[in-house]
Amino acid sequence: MQLLTAFLRLVRYPNLIYIALTQFLLQYCVVAPVLTANGEIPSLSWLSFFLLSLSTVLIAAAGYIINDYFDINIDIVNKPDKMVVDKIISRRWAMAWHTILNMAGVSLGFIVAWRIGQIYLGFTQVICSLLLWFYSTSFKRQVLIGNVVISLLTALAVVVVGFYEKQIYESFEAIMSSIGRKLIQIIGVYALFAFVISLVREVVKDLEDMIGDSKDGCRTIPIVWGVEPAKRLCYGLLLAIQLLILLTEIRIAFLGWYFAIIYLLLLVQAPAVYIHMLLKKAHLPEHYHKVSSLVKLLMLTGILSMIFFKIML
Repeated sequence: MQLLTAFLRLVRYPNLIYIALTQFLLQYCVVAPVLTANGEIPSLSWLSFFLLSLSTVLIAAAGYIINDYFDINIDIVNKPDKMVVDKIISRRWAMAWHTILNMAGVSLGFIVAWRIGQIYLGFTQVICSLLLWFYSTSFKRQVLIGNVVISLLTALAVVVVGFYEKQIYESFEAIMSSIGRKLIQIIGVYALFAFVISLVREVVKDLEDMIGDSKDGCRTIPIVWGVEPAKRLCYGLLLAIQLLILLTEIRIAFLGWYFAIIYLLLLVQAPAVYIHMLLKKAHLPEHYHKVSSLVKLLMLTGILSMIFFKIML
């Protein structure tokens, strides 16, 4: 039982639930309703979607394992009480599980791509797997690059659902159709939100982990640029989120989606303001940890807003 609990901690199971929930809501609260409202059916069956989501989750889990594998020296300083690799699960088994999960995730990606007749889409999962490997071994120790890579992968977890929809992959004409443009606009907004909010969280986590990162020779934003410039970057990103939501509210106001606007005001914009205020006062690791947790909660409320497409369309 202890081993299972440690394994679930190692693969960050709450984050995996976030990924699966995001893809489920996007597929069945956005993509399917938009297509159905226009007399079309989704390209992915229930089984194909499940396999695609499972593929994404497995590759993400493998990424978390390899990240901890290469972060042992950092975690000894930053979070010795939460270490799993080399403390509960050996390095050899960690690498074995990383390989197994990666191979399973990539294989499932190709199976889904083959089922819809677009085998090249399977390479999306290969690219994700490689980026996670290079992030853990190199990118995360370089200023900004690691943060951007993880944020892009977070956005890609949203976009990948659209990749497997024929209105996007079939032809340029399909993309430019009214359905194609609508899907790209909606998926694009959520992908941009995911990218920006993930980038905020990555920088905040770097602020939290400065001590261990500096001892391991990492060149993160707070270490290279300083604490205040790192905070100012977060302020700018939070402002960008506010502007994105404001533009979305203006757009959906014309559709009469007033409950959605109230939801965004109370559960996305207001928390973003609160996060900004907390970050300004933060100066200890525990302060940054609290901010990071709230940013993760903000991700969830943003994701759950997809439900309104199911209700309103």
